[in-house]
Amino acid sequence: MMNIKKSLLLLRRYLGSYFTYRCVSCEKYFRGCCLCKECGSKIFPITEKYENAAFGYYYDGPAREVMLRYKFGKDSDFCKDTLCSWLCEAYNKFGDEKFDFAVCVPSFSKKETRFSVLAKEFCLEKDILFSPAVLKKIRQTEKQHKLSGDERRKNLIGAFEAENSVCGKTVLLIDDIYTTGSTVMECSKALYAKGAAKVCVLAIFKTR
Repeated sequence: MMNIKKSLLLLRRYLGSYFTYRCVSCEKYFRGCCLCKECGSKIFPITEKYENAAFGYYYDGPAREVMLRYKFGKDSDFCKDTLCSWLCEAYNKFGDEKFDFAVCVPSFSKKETRFSVLAKEFCLEKDILFSPAVLKKIRQTEKQHKLSGDERRKNLIGAFEAENSVCGKTVLLIDDIYTTGSTVMECSKALYAKGAAKVCVLAIFKTR
């Protein structure tokens, strides 16, 4: 069943590359992903290497517009494949690192978020077990983007809880945008508190 789902996913992406779209950034019509060639040249990959963390691109310019369209636009699926491919690029920086399973930063709501859908498709493509239920957000918090760096750290203290099943496991923690690191730090603490052997962070974007 997993192989069938993966094959259908890759087929959908292949067929999608032949359709004509309007660029998310400049609105020019072209064929392929959601950024035209000119706007695609204005996104900046992160070449720095970090211990136990990998990031794809800096969160500005056309790259930022792609994420905002995916999160809040009506045609969110239009950007999903591009974001997933950027997540795969970042993941490749881990080389031969093996993970027992992956989780994404959870929301307080039990509903599936747009980013968790993206993370699930990424894991399907990379043959990683996606186990979002092992990490939960146990209390509501303020929106992080409205807070200062110090307020972000205080806002999330004790907000996450992991299940005992993470004990002894190597976990891939997936996030969309790495800003101060407060969110992934608190998630990692929750995973390590239940005995996780290693936690690595993967994010599509990192702010400058």
